[in-house]
Amino acid sequence: MRPSDPPSPNKHRSRRLRKKLRVGEFQEWGFQFETELKARVLDEEVALVDSFLAELIEPRSLSLGGWITSGFVVPFGRGSMTEADRQAVQDWLQARPEIQAARVGPLIDAWYGPW
Repeated sequence: MRPSDPPSPNKHRSRRLRKKLRVGEFQEWGFQFETELKARVLDEEVALVDSFLAELIEPRSLSLGGWITSGFVVPFGRGSMTEADRQAVQDWLQARPEIQAARVGPLIDAWYGPW
């Protein structure tokens, strides 16, 4: 077993350990996104990231790892993303005139992921 492999789900663990490892009922979900911008101008990208954070990420108590061109979104603190959160991000990205194309991935395990 490599260090990045998730803990075996079939092994009996105490509730406290499952919570610490974020497995079982404590598993947390997030998702990746990628965008293609119409123009790559740093000042416009910074303004777009600021809008993304102010209009969507912070009001929904989410966290963004990455940039406007690609990133990973999870809840701020403990918890999981919902399909409604994922859809809200997708709708926001697709509605922006600065973004040519946006792809939002499915919900995946935020701690152990598919990688």
